Amino acid sequence: MQNEYAIQTLNLTKTFTAKIPAETGLIRRRKTTMITAINGLNLQIKKGELFGLLGPNGAGKTTLVKMLCTLLPPDKGTALVNGFDIVKQQMNVKRSLGTLFSVGERGFFWRLNGYRNLEFFAAIYNVPRQKRHDRIMEVLRLVGLERSAFDLYQKYSGGMKRKLSLARTLLPDPPILLLDEPTTGLDVISSRNIREFVRSIVNDQSGRTVLYTTHYIEEASQICDRIGILRSGQLIACDTPDAIRSMIKKKELIYIVVEHISPQQIERMHSLPAITNITENNQDATGNQRGFCLELKSVDQVPSIFDFLFKEKIKLVNFQREEPTLEDAFIELTKRA
Repeated sequence: MQNEYAIQTLNLTKTFTAKIPAETGLIRRRKTTMITAINGLNLQIKKGELFGLLGPNGAGKTTLVKMLCTLLPPDKGTALVNGFDIVKQQMNVKRSLGTLFSVGERGFFWRLNGYRNLEFFAAIYNVPRQKRHDRIMEVLRLVGLERSAFDLYQKYSGGMKRKLSLARTLLPDPPILLLDEPTTGLDVISSRNIREFVRSIVNDQSGRTVLYTTHYIEEASQICDRIGILRSGQLIACDTPDAIRSMIKKKELIYIVVEHISPQQIERMHSLPAITNITENNQDATGNQRGFCLELKSVDQVPSIFDFLFKEKIKLVNFQREEPTLEDAFIELTKRA
């Protein structure tokens, strides 16, 4: 049976030796300690999936990417990339990957134009000579740099440099892309363009898989099929954005603003079986309006609130349901970990 996973880690572990200051009175000494960057990680990413990897600084995201692309050897365990072992089949792994790190412009020649830069890398990636020009123009068109192909690289903006890095990553047409914080340091428009591009290359029916690491939580929420949260080298959550948000949801809250409600009607609203608590919140209320925060037993009870307002002839001015954001879930889950 063909493996359904593009990336699969098997008890993957990586430790580093570091020297930290030791408290020894007036004499400054440094002691050696072991830091576990990736700790027995078991992660499966399906083929054709856009998988987002989140985590605070030092969580191990970049270390994981470097191990998957064979730049770092694991201390324990291994990983399969496109079915190939990252320790025993490194060349096959490299042929299966396109990798972009957060600072991508260091690998280009500043006095060459974008086309000539890609021509150099096409030769390194063994793109056939007769197909080289067409492939270079194709990837430049994909990332939106076709009109700037023959401009000097040193005149490119930050967003254009990052797009050229993406074009270089796509040159060999790899089935798997490892994108390590591709929008770091970019303006809002450039970041959105890259997000839309990454989403489009997954949706183009080519079966391409993307591992997308980022610090921008809502960015991952917008484009990723599933999200993993990494903390101290361990996976503390892995699911769809909606499922991760629901992990921290403890109660159902709705906010309503109504007009011309009497004290007697407020008392009757308090007695409704669907409501466990009511607090007044007049932040968005004006004039004869009153605002309330209603804590319900479940989301299924929302229609009963509307029925009550209709029966009592109370005018509903505004309605809002509170949902935790992915950022709320990220903070809560990393605190628990």
